[in-house]
Amino acid sequence: MLLYTSGCMGRVLLYNTQPLQFTSQPLFVSELTNLPFQSMEPIIHICHVITYRSIGLLSNRYFVLWQYTSEERILTKFCNPYRYDFIRCHYNSKFDYIIFAFIDGFILIYQIHQMKPIRRYHYHWKMITDLENSKDQNLLLSSSIDHVINVWNLETLQHLYQYNANEEIFQIDVIHENLFYYRTLKHIILFKLNLNTILFSTTKTKIKSLKLFTDMHRTARVTALSEDNSCILISPVSGCCLTYVSNIAKKPIKQILHDISRSSIYLLQFDGEIVLYRADNNPCVAEYKIRTKSEQYAITCMTLINPMRTQLCNIHTMQTSTEKSLEKQVVFFGHANGYISLFQGESLVMEPILAHKNSILCLETSRASMDMSNILFTNCEILLSSSIDRIIYLWNLTINKSDDCIQLIHILTIEQEKNISFESIKYLSMVDNFIVANYSDQSFLHIWQLLNISIRTSIHNQWGIVEHPTKGSHHHGQIQAITATPKLKLFASSDSEGYIKIWDNTNSLLREIYLDKSLCAIEFLLQNGELIIAYQNNIHLILPENYLPNYKKFKIKQQNIINYSAENNRLEISQPLSIPYQLLPIFVYHIKTHHRKKRLQRFERQLEGLFTVIESDSSESDNENSPSSNTDRLSTISDDSNWLDLAEDVKDILRMKKYEIRYENKQLNTIITDNK
Repeated sequence: MLLYTSGCMGRVLLYNTQPLQFTSQPLFVSELTNLPFQSMEPIIHICHVITYRSIGLLSNRYFVLWQYTSEERILTKFCNPYRYDFIRCHYNSKFDYIIFAFIDGFILIYQIHQMKPIRRYHYHWKMITDLENSKDQNLLLSSSIDHVINVWNLETLQHLYQYNANEEIFQIDVIHENLFYYRTLKHIILFKLNLNTILFSTTKTKIKSLKLFTDMHRTARVTALSEDNSCILISPVSGCCLTYVSNIAKKPIKQILHDISRSSIYLLQFDGEIVLYRADNNPCVAEYKIRTKSEQYAITCMTLINPMRTQLCNIHTMQTSTEKSLEKQVVFFGHANGYISLFQGESLVMEPILAHKNSILCLETSRASMDMSNILFTNCEILLSSSIDRIIYLWNLTINKSDDCIQLIHILTIEQEKNISFESIKYLSMVDNFIVANYSDQSFLHIWQLLNISIRTSIHNQWGIVEHPTKGSHHHGQIQAITATPKLKLFASSDSEGYIKIWDNTNSLLREIYLDKSLCAIEFLLQNGELIIAYQNNIHLILPENYLPNYKKFKIKQQNIINYSAENNRLEISQPLSIPYQLLPIFVYHIKTHHRKKRLQRFERQLEGLFTVIESDSSESDNENSPSSNTDRLSTISDDSNWLDLAEDVKDILRMKKYEIRYENKQLNTIITDNK
């Protein structure tokens, strides 16, 4: 066995390790011809390129492949193509890759035969200290003083995993197969690399909640609420960040809703106010605020539903305008006085309904597999609501034939019979005819199964309720999130201690996964059981074959599943007019007259450009009363009959836009005058 060492004086020593002795005289770089190194330039790292019977010599500026056969010749000279210095080089013989690491955490992969660039990565933010292959050479591990170990698949060139060691890492190496160690300043840590998770999206921040939203055109988005109460919109296909939503209110966020059909994002604050953003820009721009007239009507929760997945699409007596409205999602609000109201539904209208005697805490949409059966809940989606009284109500959507308005029809009431809790429901979900809930003082799930007994009783809408016991498999900490997938009839829950539990529809525990306390949120990504988790300040993916005990059995169920996730191109960064939070227009939400007067549609039309700025080409005075051949729309806007309907804050914004444009034109005219 041969051992090569490098020194800061530009020399390479060749040793025989059995016994340890020189097999050649010290070899000085200055003795080799045609080398790009200067006489005292340090060789900072070397690697063995066994395929070419060579060694790679690395300085801060150059990489040289020197063949140590009897010919002793230079095979390759490669100049550093990056702005920062080389720090490490590593060779992978299976794929014939040479990997370069840099002092700023950058990694470049080249095909060594032609020095062809293959891939670049920037997942470290400080100096890389080591690079190492797995035994089968399919994986590459990198360590850094930024406390992070990254794992890469060299066959697919995919970034698989990122681990935070919370210490500066100086060395990493493989011991046996998937057994590795890393060395810090004070410790040597042994670990096994069992890759049950794949890095899905790099967020570099703690994520508090994940939520998947879809529309009827097979488009899907994942919203990730971060620790600073900002939001990231992520593609469920590639995992890339599509756009970013800043929290301009600087207030804690209670819930996020993404209406894909209208490209709107609702951020609900704990004080009952909603800030509405448009998702067409990167970053997103806040458009207006939604407030109720009084605190008793304060918004406490919200949900959206696809009308085409409800019983509304089976009604054939609707008007044409109503049928067109079914193509877009419908937004419902829950209120502090127990009301449920329809906020956004195009031409769809609904009288607010007093659903509960107390404040509504949860308002959710069921997830239906859309399988045809004699059970209502499998082929259409419904609404679920829960309040402080701990009672769950199920609501079906239908049309009032007399006035063509939406009605919420109460279907069923769910109350606790076992494992009684005196606290309110924290999480609520439903897939097909199975309802799952978690009460804030309990560390397990309640699951109810709804059975259609109308067949036996001959009475319409008669349902039997079966509550499944918890089997004693409690969580170790407070439950953070629950999620469900309808096709496989699976539920997943996570807790503050880092445990994920996978349940079937009888509340039987299928699998328990332990990560660490950095686990914050989970969400089923697709109907085939792919699970994304917020973990180690990034979002990771767990494939179903890595957690389902009888994956082949579940795979049969997946054959007919159509994954409806799709994505648009990543949004370009633009700089639209950004309005401070204090100056945002306010839409005062009157829930009892909202559906009649169409105030929202008029309000949004006013913001979209009904009062646009048309500035004169000629230089004009700041006096708004001065005559002009090319009239400024805002100068005479007060003469418009609709101007009186605008709120004062909307008028202020329109005036601000006018003055901003006039100021820019003045600056331009000044420049033109100076040039003359």
